[in-house]
Parts: sequence; C-alpha cells; structure tokens
Amino acid sequence: MAIPSQRLTSSRVSDGPGELEAFCRFCARVLTTEDGATFVIEPFQRMLLADHFGGARETVVIAPKKNGKTSLLAALGLYHLLSTPFADAIVVAASRDQAGNLLRQIVGFVQRSTALQGRLKVKQREIVSDDLGGRIRVLASDVDTTDGERPTLAVVDELHRHRSSDLYGVLRDGLGPRKGRLVCISTAGDDETSPLGQLRAKAHAMPGMVRDGAHRYVSDDHLSFHEWALDTDQDVDDLELVLTANPASWVDLAELNARRTASMRPWQWKRFSCGIWAAGENAAIPDKEWRACARPNLQIPAGARGVYVGIDLGWRHDCTALVPIYRPEGQEIAHVHPPVVLTPPGDGTSLPVAAVFDPLAKMAERWPHVTFVLDPAADGEHLAQRLDNELPNVTVATHSQKHTPMCLAASRLSEAIAAGRIQHPDQPTLNAHVLTAGVRSVGEVWRYAKQQGRNAPIDALIALAMAHSTLIGDDQKPTYRSHTW
Repeated sequence: MAIPSQRLTSSRVSDGPGELEAFCRFCARVLTTEDGATFVIEPFQRMLLADHFGGARETVVIAPKKNGKTSLLAALGLYHLLSTPFADAIVVAASRDQAGNLLRQIVGFVQRSTALQGRLKVKQREIVSDDLGGRIRVLASDVDTTDGERPTLAVVDELHRHRSSDLYGVLRDGLGPRKGRLVCISTAGDDETSPLGQLRAKAHAMPGMVRDGAHRYVSDDHLSFHEWALDTDQDVDDLELVLTANPASWVDLAELNARRTASMRPWQWKRFSCGIWAAGENAAIPDKEWRACARPNLQIPAGARGVYVGIDLGWRHDCTALVPIYRPEGQEIAHVHPPVVLTPPGDGTSLPVAAVFDPLAKMAERWPHVTFVLDPAADGEHLAQRLDNELPNVTVATHSQKHTPMCLAASRLSEAIAAGRIQHPDQPTLNAHVLTAGVRSVGEVWRYAKQQGRNAPIDALIALAMAHSTLIGDDQKPTYRSHTW
C-alpha cells in the first residue's frame, strides 16, 4: 500500500540517522517473527522513530490496532539493551495480561535468535545483558512499582487504558538524570480527559502541526507526536478511506473487511480501525435491536429439555439474577424465559442462600434435567454444592466471569441479538438490565459492564450471556460438575 505520509520528514532526522539505520539493520539481521520471517522495519515506523533516535525526550504515537505496535516496542527495547551501557529499560503495559503479551514478544525474539541467546538472559519479567550490565523490565501500570525509577528508556504501551496520569508523569520525570527517552504507542481512547487525551490535546495545540491525509505530525524541543486517524465527520464505512489510517503494509482491504464483523460494535470500529476517539460506554445493545427480539409473555414450556439457567450472584451489593434460556430442537432461535431477579437486603447483610436456592429448585421441577450455569469462584461454591446435593437430576456447569470467557459470551450474545436469533418476553426488569449496560474494553475485545458514572444493575444481562454462551458454545466448553464437587 502506498503511504502518503512518507513524504513527511522529521525535524530531527539529520541528528540521528546513524542510530536509526543501526536499529533497522539490527531488526533485519537479528530478529525473526513468529512465522520465521525477517523482522523488517516499515517506512512509517522509521518515520515515527526518527525523532526518538534524533534525541527527542518524549515520543507519542496514536494509531489503529494491528499496525505492529507490540512487535515494534519489543524490538526497540532489545536494541536499547544491546546498545546502551548499563541500560535500564522499563516497558509498562496497562494490565498484567498486556504486560505478559509484551514479555512474550520480547522473549520470543530472544529465543528465535542464537545470537541473542548467547548475550541475554531471560528471567521472570526481566531480560538481562551481562555484557553491558543492563536490563529490560516488563511491568503492569502500577505507580508504586515505578516510583523513583531513573530509566534510560521508558516504553509505555496503550496509555489510553491507564487510569491515571501519575505513572506517565513518574516515568517522564525520571528521564532527566541519565538523559533517558520515553516512547508511548497507543490506540485511540474513549475519554479525552484521560492521560492520553490530555497529551493529544497538548500536541494538537502546538504550532506547526503538519497533516498528510490521515497522518498528523508535530514536534518541538521535547515532544514528538504522530497520529493516524480519520476525522469524526468522515465516512467510516468507506474501506478505502479507512485504509489511509492504517499505515502498515499488511493491512489491506481484505483485512479490514474481515475485521468488521457483526459482533464488532460501532465504537470499536471507529477507535480500533479508524483511529477516531469514540466512547465505549454507550449502550452495549441498541434499543432497536433488543426491541426487535421481543415476544411479549414468552415462556419456556414446562417439561422442556435442554434448558440452561444463567446465575449471576450478588449476595450483598449487586442483584442476583437467574435467567433461563432454551433453544427448541431443530431451531436456530433461542427463547428467554422471564428471569428471577433478587435484590440484597441493603442493610449490609447478605442475601440468604435459601432465597436463591428456592427459585432454582422450582425451575428444576418445571424443567427436568435443567443445567445451571454459574461461576463458583464468584461466591458460588456453597450454592453449587447445595444444588448438586439436593437436586440430583440437574447439571451444574461452570462459566468463569474472568475477562476471556465473558468477552466471548458478550460477543456471542450481541451477535445473536443483532441477527434476531434471540427472542425474549419483553419483561421490564430484563429490559432494564439489558438496555442500561455499557461495554468495557479489554485489549482488542470487550465485555458488558456498567456504564461510566451509573450504578444501574445489569446482572440479568450477565446471567443471560453466560447461559447463552454455554448453550451454543463449542469453542468454550463448560466444565461440568457432579456430586463429587
């Protein structure tokens, strides 16, 4: 793909072309990708690192996902470690999961290179060079772990997901004693008052901003800023236009078309593929889509087999929701039964286990061989044991409420609703829990969450998502328990 922004040149290219070229040679000669190919630095990556190697103290890059961010950061950290005496490089991700991804990328480069294996030692969350006395540490964004640091290189990944600007300030303030440099590469965020949003606003207010298509660039004595993004009023359905905001050569029309699936929400497409700042806290499920699935007074018939009941427990603070779902044999559409939603006492005490068990026992009478779906780790162990012991004909299936399975469940349910493969009874409590839910970004995926600044319950939606995903899922098979729980 042609990259119009290649015509832009950095104000510091003449200051450090030698080091930039050395970095590119290092990548091509030493680093190998997971598929065995040579790791080649692309023209747009040369451009965004030119100021960094020219001496810029702070480099900030905002670009859509899938443009090689993680690999580039890993390569930059390794090069710094092997070229700087007594290097102290800190790579900081927004979460432990993302920090683990970065660490695996760095370790992968080392393990695939005999030259690096002979010079570097891989320790827990640390890569060490005995030759030059340096190290790379990969950390999650915890200010306490970085306070007082004096890094020679600080690499910040996905700043849009950092809750506070304190960490960024700690790292930036620590650059002075050793003339360190900071590189931050992130996707667009959803809150313009966030740390990344404030940095972006500062850059946009700087004089001399240069724009070439979707690429914006500006720099001064301290900050170098690059951003690839469409404008908010541009047509995000025009894939040719969206392509201009994705500078990597491997992102083409086929890749973009595959990315835009039915389960991708509009805010995701705008942020992650178009570079547009878009709030992810809007309603997760559009009112129009949910209302189209309504079948007033719908009930699952007594005696139906293959009924799943999602259980989201909230003993003391949140509601407890019990949501049955079932798919008639030979049909594609799943039917949702009116849920049972229990509110805790509100006086600091917990909801009695009997208050939850009794309606479940009645469901077991109505639907023999029903499957109850819950997360025993979410204070559900005691309930699960009682269900196993006292209701011998039922099955208890576990569905974790950790990010990975809940992101999968949210994607599956939202896609089914959008496609009309769900029918529900139009029950007011269920409607309220579904339509007040927002989304929470978890890396490149998302899950249901309470909308920012609101405390409206969404427990029935969580229970429905767990039951629906277990009902249809082969990719994520539930763990079944027996009386030997």
